[in-house]
Amino acid sequence: MMSDNKTGILLLSHGSRLDDGEEVIKAYKEMYEEEFPEIPVEYGFMEIRKPGIPETIKKLSTENDLDKIIVVPVFVAHGLHTKRDIPGMLGIESDFDADAVSGHHHHHHGHDHDDHGHDHGHHHHHHHDHDEEEVEFDGEIVLTDPLGIDKRMYEIIKDRVSDYL
Repeated sequence: MMSDNKTGILLLSHGSRLDDGEEVIKAYKEMYEEEFPEIPVEYGFMEIRKPGIPETIKKLSTENDLDKIIVVPVFVAHGLHTKRDIPGMLGIESDFDADAVSGHHHHHHGHDHDDHGHDHGHHHHHHHDHDEEEVEFDGEIVLTDPLGIDKRMYEIIKDRVSDYL
């Protein structure tokens, strides 16, 4: 399944004060390890809970000689976190348009880049107001889409409903 270059996977959860979310994301990590024992996989959290994004990427990259890390936001749909916050934390380009969200189409905030983000997820260093450390990784970081619309998700919804019919 994998090519020669070393790729690691970061399963990213939102983070909660409750333990339930960690139990779920940890279970997915363990399923992945069981099926693909040769692939380094870790889980981390966007906020509230540790480990955060920078420390999880550091762990993946220091324990393995990686060229690439694939970050999978285990979220139901795109939102401000997947479009703006997570790319910002990872230091990768995003096509996020703040004006489209706020409804102000008449001004820009100087975030235009000449290459307009067509380098598809290559790592750049950006500085943010977050207290957390910067992500340090020399290879490529790829951010996938969240789970989105999928027949398999619909089957789970049907299962949840049928439990109460």
